[in-house]
Amino acid sequence: MLAKLRGKEMHDFIRLAQVGGARLKMALWYARFLGSAGRGSWIMRPGQLRGLRNIHLGAGVRIEPGAILYCVRGFGPRTYDGSIHVGDRTFLNQHCNLTAASAIRIGRDVSFGPNVFVSDFDHDYREPGVSRVATALIVKGPVSIGDRCWVGANVCIGSGVELGADCVVGANSVVTRSFPAGTLLAGAPAVAIRRLDAASGEWLRVARESGDVSR
Repeated sequence: MLAKLRGKEMHDFIRLAQVGGARLKMALWYARFLGSAGRGSWIMRPGQLRGLRNIHLGAGVRIEPGAILYCVRGFGPRTYDGSIHVGDRTFLNQHCNLTAASAIRIGRDVSFGPNVFVSDFDHDYREPGVSRVATALIVKGPVSIGDRCWVGANVCIGSGVELGADCVVGANSVVTRSFPAGTLLAGAPAVAIRRLDAASGEWLRVARESGDVSR
């Protein structure tokens, strides 16, 4: 035991204290107000939590500092009933932003890099001369992110997008449409780069025009 302690750096002790504090705050405070929170989950120094009764966290969820989880209740002339569901053992890195007017559903064992933005609505721009904060939201549909997806830093995922299980999203991508399970995608707007071949277990390149795959 002493040998293990000697091998740790000061950062490791600070980190242990931070996680311990986050677990304690979850048990004594956040769990009272969230819609549900599984065993071992924690939120560390969030930037903003809104609509807590509509936020549901599975077991072992880890949310790093600066996160925004925002369930929209009203905007402009309309009311909404947004909800956020985060699956077991999912990890959200620093300053991630989940904002829902309909629903954002994130599966199990998903990993987000820092500064990921996920929203299930757009602002209506079609009325000239009207402030965007005075118009209704455009909701194309819920956002669904499948189990074991890996979402890189600074990614933006928009309304109505569905990502199947085991997708990988490259850093700085803007995801405006859905992709099937086992797709590596990147770009703004994001396109499929590779797909996981179930038979071989290899990630095969995708031909842009035809959608065919190759090594």
